[in-house]
Amino acid sequence: MWLSGTEVGCNRLGSVDSMRRYIYIHGTPDSEPMGVPVSHGCIRMRNRDVIELFDLVPVGTLVLIEA
Repeated sequence: MWLSGTEVGCNRLGSVDSMRRYIYIHGTPDSEPMGVPVSHGCIRMRNRDVIELFDLVPVGTLVLIEA
């Protein structure tokens, strides 16, 4: 799922724009470690979990990602 920021000048438009940087929520094989940062901003989930999430969340849904 490709993410689009909502905060102009923070994660929408400009040099840190989430869409222009191709930031996604995407699957990861069971053989890969979780809980370890290995990308440049993407949210990694187990494949089965991201499939379930995709079926639950309509396009345009506001998603809040907090650390």
